[in-house]
Amino acid sequence: MQLFILVENIMPDTGRNWTVASLKAALEENGQGSGIRCAAADGADVLEVVLEDSGDFLLHVSVGEEQILSSAILWPRDAQEDPAGFEAMMLRSHKSLLPLCALSIDSIGGREYYELFGAISRQAPLKEILAEFHAIADSALELARDIGPRAINQEDVA
Repeated sequence: MQLFILVENIMPDTGRNWTVASLKAALEENGQGSGIRCAAADGADVLEVVLEDSGDFLLHVSVGEEQILSSAILWPRDAQEDPAGFEAMMLRSHKSLLPLCALSIDSIGGREYYELFGAISRQAPLKEILAEFHAIADSALELARDIGPRAINQEDVA
């Protein structure tokens, strides 16, 4: 008599080598009833992931050879009071303010914007990927509320 043991019952879910298509399918399947929507961005190999329980927070997600990169556009650099002071403060306190995230400046349409991003292994389980998404959303919302610009025009939001 042979004994078959399911590997998945012994080993934790280590994910798979995600692609944009497989991640989109898993998010759509998982997202039903969990407050997550996603769609492929027009003309790009990028997913637009909306976290409904975080106020319809939008993330852009791409899958590279080794990592899944998720990012959120925050606000225009020129909308921030004292951008140089803000950036110096962020460099000094980044580790405590933005766990699992990094802050950068990105140019969109010739204008500089602050962007919050994070990366996770392409082989991470879906549960960890979702945790990364929520960490970025939570950090971005907290950053905007606590130290972002006091007044942002709707046209300033990317």
